[in-house]
Amino acid sequence: MGDKRQSRRLPYRKRIRLGKDEPKYMGYASNISESGLEIESRNLYPPGTRIVISFQEDIGTEDNAPEARIEGIVKWSTRTIGNQSGNMGIKIAEDSEQAVKRIYAERIKRLTK
Repeated sequence: MGDKRQSRRLPYRKRIRLGKDEPKYMGYASNISESGLEIESRNLYPPGTRIVISFQEDIGTEDNAPEARIEGIVKWSTRTIGNQSGNMGIKIAEDSEQAVKRIYAERIKRLTK
């Protein structure tokens, strides 16, 4: 089976909030690509679920950094037996501010310096 990714995954550890209608649960982004995120959370959703994700962007200070709010579709989710949290692969469906692409481009630029 071939790899379907259009861009490579980059490490990205960021605290996020997520939920079906409102981002009310906590989780962490563990990697990022141009079109998606991998998320670790106790609150997992089944594939096909549309979720809302919010997080503070990496510009400015933590107090005044803008909040990015995106919508994504769960492509896969898995929980390891005996673990309270698990992982989900999220494909970006709506990112009006282009936050994910901007963060990804900045990470790529750092790697190629």
